[in-house]
Amino acid sequence: MTGDEIRALEEVGAAIWVAPEIAELDGWRLRSARGLTGRANSVLPNEPGRLPLNEKIDRVERWYAERGLPVRFQLTDASLPAGLDDALAARGYVVPQQPVCVETAPLPAVEADGRVALAAEPDDEWLGLWAGSRGFDDEATARALLTGGPGQAVFARIGSVAVGRAVAVGSWLGITSMVTVPSARRQGLGAAIVGALAAWGRSRRCERALLQVERDNHPARSLYARFGFGERYAYHYRVSA
Repeated sequence: MTGDEIRALEEVGAAIWVAPEIAELDGWRLRSARGLTGRANSVLPNEPGRLPLNEKIDRVERWYAERGLPVRFQLTDASLPAGLDDALAARGYVVPQQPVCVETAPLPAVEADGRVALAAEPDDEWLGLWAGSRGFDDEATARALLTGGPGQAVFARIGSVAVGRAVAVGSWLGITSMVTVPSARRQGLGAAIVGALAAWGRSRRCERALLQVERDNHPARSLYARFGFGERYAYHYRVSA
């Protein structure tokens, strides 16, 4: 993919996952959600800007320090300015985890599974399962993160054991927040959720779907491959030590 194509998909991903607090800094987007998820608490460097790089990073560090959060950059091969990853490494920033794959697919034509309930808002059970899987108990922040974007969202649930979320943004459907409790895995519930979200997306005239998945999450990637998803590029985080 070209740099412009990667940055365009990064903007789609950003519209699907909108932090409750966002600040613009010379072409970079600073995001905060009280520590809930990596993307919602990271810098999206999609524009080069004009400030000297070290001054700009200093400003970013002050912004996150005021919020009691580590500084985290979400980086791709197309992040701007060129050399940003190396500059952060030189300042002691570390890569704490495996890269995250951004996968896309033509939106598959599938029938909705009758076991899946869809709602326009996450109910308490949906929210408890998803936020609980992350050890996060601030319901207001979680709800703001899940419902605050510009697109139309839908929340899928199978009883109290599996959930997922999708957002329609233009012709794109973003699939996020997939959780199945350990005792209910390998029963086809994840596939049922994805199928129901895809069917909903087609009813909203979406044509393609996008999701993010950790590169080493092989069970999830195998599930998504059944729906035609494949990696387009990857991003990684650089985090202040």
